[in-house]
This record gives sequence, structure tokens and C-alpha cells, in this order.
Amino acid sequence: MLRSGRWVLVASGLALVACTGCGGVNRRFVIESNVPNAQVFIDNRPVGAAPAHAGFEYYGYYNIEVVNPGYERVKRRVHVRPPWYGYPPLDFLVDVFWPFHIDDARYYYIELQEAKRTDTAVLIQNAEMLRERGANLPAPEHPALPKVKAPPADALPLPDPTPLPTTPGVLPSVMP
Repeated sequence: MLRSGRWVLVASGLALVACTGCGGVNRRFVIESNVPNAQVFIDNRPVGAAPAHAGFEYYGYYNIEVVNPGYERVKRRVHVRPPWYGYPPLDFLVDVFWPFHIDDARYYYIELQEAKRTDTAVLIQNAEMLRERGANLPAPEHPALPKVKAPPADALPLPDPTPLPTTPGVLPSVMP
């Protein structure tokens, strides 16, 4: 009788060891958009075209950006909250000993809006108004002087600014 009890204990121990590491957690983002093939970036790292799939390692804040020509760029900061198996020490125990596979997929749908066309007449009018405002500004009381760097100590001396006397048809001689 004692032998069969040991056999059950050994068999259950072997089953537990065989199942360890079989599971684990697959954490991933799925980013979809109303514009197919829009480029997706997560934390300034390119992921691919929408619908994009990317894995993540930790729970917390991520910056998602979706870009497509002709549409306004959309940036969104998302907070990925951990599930019950995402808190320490449960995260380690689930990754190592949990016998089942867990798929933790986070889905985000980002809608892009068409880019607004800028009317060039309005843009030129605004530029002219700014130019007029700048021309009508009063002169500053204490204008800033331009910063002039001092020549380095090992620089060659500057030539004498006084002009050399010249006689027509005669080249000035070079003095040593």
C-alpha cells in the first residue's frame, strides 16, 4: 500500500515537472487603423503597417504613433495595465511554472483624419501682417552687441591697417 502512495507521488511530481515551462505569457499589441497600411510606431520604433502586431515586455506606458501621407499624424499615450498574473512574484511563477499558455493581446484602434489643406492666400496674408507688425516695432533701448570672439593666443598677428604709400606704376616692396 505504501508503494502505491509513493508511485502516485512520483507520478504527480513528474507530471508537474513535465508541465513547467510549457505555458508562459505572450504579450503583444495589435494596432488597427481606418487607413490600411498606415505606418505604426511604438515608442519611436517602427512596427510596420496597420494592422500592426508587436510584442511588449512590460506593463506600463507606451507612445503609439500612426502616420500616413495625406492624413494628420496621431500620437496617443496608452497605459497597459497588468492583469492578475502581471504583478510580482506572480509574473515569475506564471512564466516558469504555469502549465497553460496565456495570450495577452492589447487591441487599439486609431482613427486618422484627412489633413487640412492650407489656403495659400490666407498664409500669405498672415505673413504680411506679421511683417508689418515687425516693421512697426520700436527700436530697442539697449540693443545687444554682436559677440566677437577673441583670436586664439597662437594666431598670427593681423596686418597693419594703414595703407602703404603707392607710386603709380611702382609696386610696393615687401618688408621682412
